[in-house]
Amino acid sequence: MFVLIAALAAGLVAGYALGGRLRNIDRLRIRLPWLAIVALGLQLVAFSPARGSLGDAGVGVVHFVSYGLLVWFVIVNRQRTGIVVAGAGLLMNLLAIALNGGYMPASRHALEVAGVQFAGATANNSTVMHGGTRLWFLGDVFAVPDGTILANVFSVGDVLIIAGVAILIATAMRTTPTEVPAAS
Repeated sequence: MFVLIAALAAGLVAGYALGGRLRNIDRLRIRLPWLAIVALGLQLVAFSPARGSLGDAGVGVVHFVSYGLLVWFVIVNRQRTGIVVAGAGLLMNLLAIALNGGYMPASRHALEVAGVQFAGATANNSTVMHGGTRLWFLGDVFAVPDGTILANVFSVGDVLIIAGVAILIATAMRTTPTEVPAAS
């Protein structure tokens, strides 16, 4: 949720700062948008209270299927710079998750700064980093401090996802309608 809110806010601020208009977004043409919508829906299911009925294996399958759909979405929309940037972040997160047992590694320090209550070895889609954590630097090593509205941990991949979505929105807001030639 943090990533989506930050991406939307950054995109809107950048779009307006560059002289764009929100109404121009309706001209944005994205191929197979349902891939991203279904993927995000799957992640909501996998990391909601409903996850208990899926079991650990089911959550893992749903999580990786959602990433597969997002990779497909990036591939078919690779002509959009913002989607490519977000896709790079997506791949970083996927790599960190895949190499760490299906969970995003999170530094204990970042969790503490964000005020995230973390009772066990894993929670939601995160696991606390340890000596055997692979590619720890791609994990959730940054934090928005506790006491702020978006307190949470995040990764380099999340930063790229935010930047990519912001680029996509800002670019779409700047799009101007093509002029229609006057009739002769």
